[in-house]
Amino acid sequence: MIIDELYNKFPNMQDLRMREIRVDKKQRRVFCKLSYPNMPNLSAELKSELSDCIKSLVPQGFSCSIDFLNDSFTVTGFLNFIYDLIKSKYPVYGVIPKHKIDVGIAERKITVILSVSAAAKHNMETSEFAEKLVEFFDGYTCYDVDILLREDDSDDANVAEQERLVRLAVNREFFKPSRYFAVKNVRKHIGKEFTGSPMYIVDVRNPLDSCIICGVVSNKSIRAAKNNNSMQVCKFTLSDASGASMNCVIFVKFLLTDVATIQDTTGKTESEAKTLAETRTLANDKKMKLLLQILNGDSVIVKGRVAYNAYSERLEMTVYDLAKCEILPASAQQKFTREVEKEYLLVRPEQYSEYQQTNFVFQPSQNSVLKGRNIVVLHANTTGFNTIEDKVYAICGVKVSDGRVTERFFTYVNPEKEIDGKILALCEMLENKLSFYPTLTEIISDLYKFTYNCELVGNNLAQLLELLNYYAAPVGYQFANNTALQNDLLAQLFENSLLNVSVSVAKLEDVAKKCKVPCKSTVFCKETALTVARCMSILSDNAK
Repeated sequence: MIIDELYNKFPNMQDLRMREIRVDKKQRRVFCKLSYPNMPNLSAELKSELSDCIKSLVPQGFSCSIDFLNDSFTVTGFLNFIYDLIKSKYPVYGVIPKHKIDVGIAERKITVILSVSAAAKHNMETSEFAEKLVEFFDGYTCYDVDILLREDDSDDANVAEQERLVRLAVNREFFKPSRYFAVKNVRKHIGKEFTGSPMYIVDVRNPLDSCIICGVVSNKSIRAAKNNNSMQVCKFTLSDASGASMNCVIFVKFLLTDVATIQDTTGKTESEAKTLAETRTLANDKKMKLLLQILNGDSVIVKGRVAYNAYSERLEMTVYDLAKCEILPASAQQKFTREVEKEYLLVRPEQYSEYQQTNFVFQPSQNSVLKGRNIVVLHANTTGFNTIEDKVYAICGVKVSDGRVTERFFTYVNPEKEIDGKILALCEMLENKLSFYPTLTEIISDLYKFTYNCELVGNNLAQLLELLNYYAAPVGYQFANNTALQNDLLAQLFENSLLNVSVSVAKLEDVAKKCKVPCKSTVFCKETALTVARCMSILSDNAK
């Protein structure tokens, strides 16, 4: 085995793990994933020695691609990994819900506790399920992984939770990117002919085994592979009208043309080898000509595999098939717009009846600036507002209709990345529980329904809506609501109210104090949005 040879040659690196070896016989390529603790800190020289050792062990005539991975896990990352692993590798036990898997990490030891029914625990013990998982992780990571089984029947009858999980699973299939570019005059150039609609590059956010995209070529280069002179590597960047780009690479295998080598490998006579060498030279010239004919500025459609490149820290496509084409302009593309859902799918708003009257003879003010307006105070807890990098982990909207607080929409959101535990503590959330909640894409339809035909009020609204639309557009929604700045509207309400006070509307605690409204938090969106809405209702009631 390759890993055994690595241990022999590098005896001080017993924590090396060969996580994956994949062989593409058609392309005559071997793909390896090698992990080691603190892999980024290894010298380039040592990585080169590891690469040379692995490449010397692959079958002759095969090229080898090696990814160096850092053997490091977080609680959330390992929880997601083992959950997906059980579902794919041991589907009979794939019904274990994620919230029944507890993960603890202390230095280089990982403890996993699976809470299952008595019957499932008995079956797992009989089939040595825990031992098989431990054996798998021995070859996957240098962490010491311990799998424990715990009997727990507390949620067997929790039908509501099961229904929620089913709805969540349906949504994950239903709310997938559905935007495609239209192309015409497609002409096969490299590889096979293929059919399909190219996705927006901006919608390709995860590794995909098969993907079709299109765009304009730039930054094109061709060079021979470092360790294989018979392999040409063509790299280019593909950009489309979605504003995103994807680095692409094509590996083209050139045939051996050396007569002596052909004789040795095929057993042909010298004259036969010369004829074959001439034929191969012509074939190689044709391949190179095709590569050279891919020019910067060309419009192409490509099909291939998208994977994460650890060096560039970006997704990259390995292209198998390429065709030249004409891409219709964005204005000519068919627009995909999803209708407002009839019912809430995952998050149901909480109804309010408070602040509807202050006494038995209360009459709403006819002079309120909120009269006849449907407003949603929209707040969110985010890691920032960079549409590519930042995430939402809690979002809340409170509806104010004609000056009355009527509904509150709130949910935590699975950010699909690590969030600082201290930040989450301010939002009454534990880090390892966020993964149990739906992603932003999955709750977009409910949020869109809640805010439909309403004016949005809040701070940083432009940035928040840009972030929301980044996730909403691929599934056919667009938040194009009218907006108002929260501080401006509060200032207007104070100016138009009978409350003769001076207050800094930028400080929520001061606004709440003047309106005699409880302010439980100034950072947690679930509380801040409700506090602002209640203050707006009080000021509306006291309009001049």
